[in-house]
Amino acid sequence: MKHCGMRNFGIALGLVGTALIASSSFAGGFKPAAKFPSERMATPNAMASVRMSDSPTYTYTLLSYPGSLDTQGVGINPGALDRDWDGLGRTDKSDIKVVGAWFSPDGTSQAGFLARVAGTKPVRETYDLLNDPDGTLVQQAYSINDFGQIVGDYYSGEIGGAYIFHSYELDGDKFKPLNVPFADAVSTFSPAINDEGEIVGGWTDSAGNSHGYTRIGGSYTSFDYPGGGQIQLYLAVNSDGDIVGSYADANGAVHGFLRRGETYTSIDFPGAVYTASTGINDAGEIVGSYCPTSQCLATGGEGMQGFILKNGIYTAFAIPGEYATALASIDNKGVLMGNYYDADVNQADTANHVHTFLATPMP
Repeated sequence: MKHCGMRNFGIALGLVGTALIASSSFAGGFKPAAKFPSERMATPNAMASVRMSDSPTYTYTLLSYPGSLDTQGVGINPGALDRDWDGLGRTDKSDIKVVGAWFSPDGTSQAGFLARVAGTKPVRETYDLLNDPDGTLVQQAYSINDFGQIVGDYYSGEIGGAYIFHSYELDGDKFKPLNVPFADAVSTFSPAINDEGEIVGGWTDSAGNSHGYTRIGGSYTSFDYPGGGQIQLYLAVNSDGDIVGSYADANGAVHGFLRRGETYTSIDFPGAVYTASTGINDAGEIVGSYCPTSQCLATGGEGMQGFILKNGIYTAFAIPGEYATALASIDNKGVLMGNYYDADVNQADTANHVHTFLATPMP
C-alpha cells in the first residue's frame, strides 16, 4: 500500500507530520474547550438516515499535549472495566485513556503519547511520552485496552514510493516488536488491541499490496476484503473480535468495512465519496469519517465530517465552523474521541492545527 495516506487517507484522523521529540512526561489540567458549546446535538446530514430523537447531546473537552500546537488522538480504552486510575488503589468510573501522536510547533516532528483522564470536578489529567527505543524518531500510538496494553508503530523509510512501518506492543514498560511473520511482508502498520489481547492491523507485501491480519493466541492470520480491496490505515477491534477498518476498491475509492466472524459488510455514509470506519465498541456502535464531495478529497479533507453508525442509522458529526472533523474512536459508555482541523491543511502556514476532543453524552 502506498501510504500517501499520511496526508490523504490519514486525514481521517489528522495525521500530518513526522519526526523527533525528546523523552519526557508531563502533568497538567484540561484547557477550556472554548470552541465548543457546553452541549450540542450531533450535526445530521440530510442524505443520512437519522432519527433526531436518538441523537444525544454532548459535553466537550479539548485534549492538548503540553507544549504542542497539534495533538492527534487515535485510540480510546473501551471502559469495559473499572481500572485503578493512578496506581494507588483509587478507581474512577470516568477513567479514560487516549493514545495518539503529538507534533512539534514547527510541524516537523512526531511522537506517541498516552493521556490519562479521570474525574469531572476536577478533571485529573496526565501525559506520558510513548516511543519505542528500538524504533525510529517518527512514532505513533494507535490503541490501548483496559489493562493498559498499548500498540503502535513507527515510520522507517520508503520502498518504491511506499511508506514502510513497523509495529510494537507495550505491556508495562517493555516494548516488544509486533511484526507479521509472513514471508513477503515489508511493512506492518496500524495495530489495534482489545481487552482479550487480540490484535488486528495491516501489512504490506513486496508488491505494494496491503492486507489485514489478526493475532489471536500468538497465531497470525492474514485476511483481505473480498474482491481484492486494499486494506487502509486505522483498524479497530472490540471485545467480541468484530473488526472495522477501510479498504480501497479497484478504482481507488475508499470504503469502510465491518468484519464479524467471516462476514464482511461494506460501510458507506449515504452520498459520500469517501468513508473510513475507525472505531467500534462492544455494543457494535461504529465511528469514522467521510467526505461528502469530491472537493473534500481534492483539498485533502476540507468539509470532512465524522459519523456514528448505530443500529443501521448514520448520524453525521461535525465541529461547527472548522475545516474538517473526524471521529477516531468510541468507548463502551458512548464517549466519542475525535480530531478537528482549524484551517486549510494544504496551506503552508502556522494555522493548520489539529486538535483532539472528547464528546461525552449528556445523561
